[in-house]
Amino acid sequence: MMIGLGNLGHLGKLGHASTSGTNHPEVEASGRAFPVWNTKPGDDKLLSLSIHGLTEQIGTPTPENPVPMRSVGDTGLFLSVMPDKAGSDYQLLNIKAAIKKTGHDGILRSVNGIYDEVVYNGKKWKLIQRIGVLDNIPEMGILFKDATYTDKQLFRFQFKISEPKNFCASGQTLSNIFITATGAAMDKQPLNSCWSQYARENVHYIYFNVPLEYDTVEKAIAYLGENYEIYYPLYTPIEYPLDLPVITTYDEQTYFASNAAEVKPRMIARCKVSKALDYIREGLIGYYTGRGRSNTDENKNILPDLSGNGNDLENKNFAYTPDSGYGDGYIQYDGIDDFSSVEKAMTNIDFTILFTISDVELLTGNSWSGLIYGSSYYLGINKGICFSSENRYIMNGNVSNTNFNIANKGKEIFVVGCFNGGKENKVIGITLGSINNSPIYACKQKIYDALIYNRELTEEEIKHNYKASCQYNGEDIDGKAGENNEF
Repeated sequence: MMIGLGNLGHLGKLGHASTSGTNHPEVEASGRAFPVWNTKPGDDKLLSLSIHGLTEQIGTPTPENPVPMRSVGDTGLFLSVMPDKAGSDYQLLNIKAAIKKTGHDGILRSVNGIYDEVVYNGKKWKLIQRIGVLDNIPEMGILFKDATYTDKQLFRFQFKISEPKNFCASGQTLSNIFITATGAAMDKQPLNSCWSQYARENVHYIYFNVPLEYDTVEKAIAYLGENYEIYYPLYTPIEYPLDLPVITTYDEQTYFASNAAEVKPRMIARCKVSKALDYIREGLIGYYTGRGRSNTDENKNILPDLSGNGNDLENKNFAYTPDSGYGDGYIQYDGIDDFSSVEKAMTNIDFTILFTISDVELLTGNSWSGLIYGSSYYLGINKGICFSSENRYIMNGNVSNTNFNIANKGKEIFVVGCFNGGKENKVIGITLGSINNSPIYACKQKIYDALIYNRELTEEEIKHNYKASCQYNGEDIDGKAGENNEF
């Protein structure tokens, strides 16, 4: 069974820079596009880079209205390495073309947190294929008729390629595909039920719904045609060496961006720098991140406090699936009942809280993104829209005295903060994904970083933290015209 999920970093290094020696500081940066600050020029300063696969199927597919799966590299995949975001001078690497030269189709896929990955070790490149594709029924094994249904025929395929614990799949017409497990609880459930932990550990067969008139194997295969495509984790990953050049870094800043047309991959870089840029540490009393976490972690129920103050949060009601658990660099709250919380008594006049957050959706009329609360005091994002206390606000590094709406902003990532001063506030708890240690205020969202300070940060400090977040969590950037074509 596959255990490793790629170069996700080490939890001890996250949120701050590491160093391999006094004169050789290193930083880890990530995102769909991101700067690495204080870089030194040279072809030996980028220590590693990984490009992660991602498969999305947005919406609920039906036979009448199939929803195609979209993956990284469907319509091209380039990597731009630039001295700045404007990219007036840049190195352009055609990642998909290099992958296709190996005989692979050049698409980087994912299933339930496991993903294909392009890896660079500072000298050489390789593709690690972890996801397989089934679009040919006979490959799946034994085929025979199941006569348990009267209105439909179901052809059952014993799935022999991947161990049951690694199995999960997506299909363009999910309602035509069923699975069965070793117990009645999951028997003949729709394929999208395989996100449940029970099904992932016990599924042994896949069922295809076929109309009664297609009563032979040949007819059934002809009927299904191209209506299905199944992605599954390989039992043993496959590695391909790639013919790509060494990357050169620039003086002061090096910017990384993927020029994928639709689905942009998350990337992680580890780089030598002249000085490591990190979040402001003075007054930091709570620091939480989704970077370096996965749904298979042994301590997945605990969201550790990286400030060193021991204010760890406990995850409540998480299913540890793509819709409720850890994603690639973020914590996904489902907006139904997920939250992370700890009871913590604090009394202070000033607090600053900062979020790096995206994909906020209003599923209820009283959703909260968090963060600190008391018997009659709240300091957080109220109803997924704006901050609860009047003072100063920061969006993407810009300071304003006017509150703002952050809801329904799609893939954009915001860094936001709030100051509240002038009176003593008694806090009794910290909550992410909700407020007041309660699921009834749950908010659907992706949280990348959340920081709490026991003082008011200056505008200069806020802007500094924004730069650090851009490095740690990335920004959004459009692909360059003419570079998103199929190769």
